[in-house]
Amino acid sequence: MKEKLKEVPELPGVYLFKDSAGKVLYVGKSKNLRERLSTHLNATDPNDKSYRIVRASADFDYIVVRNEREALALEAELIKEHLPPFNVLLKDGKSYPYLVVTDEEFPTVKVVRRSFSGGGERFGPFVPPKSAYNLRELLTRLFRLRSCKELKKRDKPCLQYHIERCTAPCAGLVSKKEYRKQVERALRFLKGDVKGLISELHSEIEEAAEKLEFERAARLRDQLIAVKAVFEKSAPLFEEFKECDIFYLEERGELFTGVKLTVRGGIIYGKESFHLDPVDPWDEGLLSSVFSLGVEKLDVNTVGTMWLKAYYGEEGVPAGVKLLANFKPLGDYEVHPIPEELLPLLRRNRRAVSYSLSLKELEREFEEVFGEPLPLRVECFDISTLQGEATVASCVVWEKGQFKKDEYRRFKVKSVSGVDDYASMEEVLTRRFRRIKRGEVKEPDLVIVDGGIGQLNVALKVRDTFGLGFRVFSIAKREEVVYTDLGEVVETKRFPHLFRFFTSIRDEAHRFALSYNRKLRTDKMLHSFLSSVKGIGPKRRALIEKLYPDLSELAAVSPSELAKLGIPLKVAREVVERARELFKEV
Repeated sequence: MKEKLKEVPELPGVYLFKDSAGKVLYVGKSKNLRERLSTHLNATDPNDKSYRIVRASADFDYIVVRNEREALALEAELIKEHLPPFNVLLKDGKSYPYLVVTDEEFPTVKVVRRSFSGGGERFGPFVPPKSAYNLRELLTRLFRLRSCKELKKRDKPCLQYHIERCTAPCAGLVSKKEYRKQVERALRFLKGDVKGLISELHSEIEEAAEKLEFERAARLRDQLIAVKAVFEKSAPLFEEFKECDIFYLEERGELFTGVKLTVRGGIIYGKESFHLDPVDPWDEGLLSSVFSLGVEKLDVNTVGTMWLKAYYGEEGVPAGVKLLANFKPLGDYEVHPIPEELLPLLRRNRRAVSYSLSLKELEREFEEVFGEPLPLRVECFDISTLQGEATVASCVVWEKGQFKKDEYRRFKVKSVSGVDDYASMEEVLTRRFRRIKRGEVKEPDLVIVDGGIGQLNVALKVRDTFGLGFRVFSIAKREEVVYTDLGEVVETKRFPHLFRFFTSIRDEAHRFALSYNRKLRTDKMLHSFLSSVKGIGPKRRALIEKLYPDLSELAAVSPSELAKLGIPLKVAREVVERARELFKEV
């Protein structure tokens, strides 16, 4: 199973541990499948549940989904279906939290356990527990519901009102009727009636505009935008077809690999992967092979739609094989086009099936060019500066075919003034290699630096100073040429998988360094200009920086919103105008 772990992507999804007979023993979900499965497989304590699960299992499978919400729904469905013995807690839900919209005069949203005796509408359970707290925060923010534990009368509203996250029923600033309307919207959101909610908000915006209630219309508009953003991220897979089987097929070298996703109730319910022997990609044998995977198992009493997407390189799909087979009880089918929005999800799941194939192609090219196996762990460094200001560096980590974003590191260059990329790189590598030498971080098999021969020599000097033994390469900017520590010069464009590998890791290091450089510069500009505005003292500056930590956020706010923090409107206008001018310069 540890060998199979190499194929698992760092994407959200659900995983299933099975015994030798294929019985599901445990179902789990994670926003990072590889990381979570690695935790299970590396457990060594016999008292640890993960250890017992792995000892009882002979294999595992996994299903990639789009986000954590889909993973939660799929996990719940699979547990109900399989009743895995190691999922006893989730089967009765007693240890996981619920959300309750209370039945108080001015309701709030609470995270409770099963023993909660108060009244209100209950939703859940939520797995993991953190998802309940995240959803509560989202609801209070979207619908401006109070977040205080007890509603006590106040003469003045608290900060939540001033930052527009509450309507302040404590201070009598909202009527029961208006507050109840917001509660009803939150309930519709929780029950999944997002389309109806969006339609209602559109109508109320038009009504407010007709009555010249522009502030109310603006608040409703902001709420509408926020609800739409959440809906777009977590919308069901299908509107028209909620019961279907999706097939996706793609050529990989000499093989055809594919995936079948089973969708029930609009969510992914299961996955089967398959490989087909080399054949003429459009002959009847291939299509029959694919269809037989699903047709033999179809229950004609509940079948919805079976979809086949046949994909062939850059040529696209011939009209005769772009099939969506809509099966009917008698076995007939109709042909449909496949929705474009499904392709990224299908490709991610198909990629999880054939990932080991593409990695093998990279391994083959690397060994062919450099005469040694592909490194398991690679670190890449890049320097970012703007005329010597806020000089920073990035270190990105690639391991066993995946970027390890939790191991990325950023560095502020401390000992160099002005523009000196070589000295900056030397400082950063010295700090990193010292930690490697001490055993504080894992030693890479290969270090890549962005730059030409000059940066390569800097990296070699630092490596040899610490007596480390890993390989060192550099990538020349724009030339796509790799220089090695053995004096080799490789034009990577001649080797497509190597070219993609080196450019992607270099571009990732560049992106990470540039984003940090911009953040430091904007933070400095924000603090500096706020300190220079008359009427903004230390307390107001600290409050603005807390609520609008990024210059782009402050540039997007309106003066009237900023004035709600107790800042004179004239001063608020100056702050926003100068923030917008500075933002254009970044």
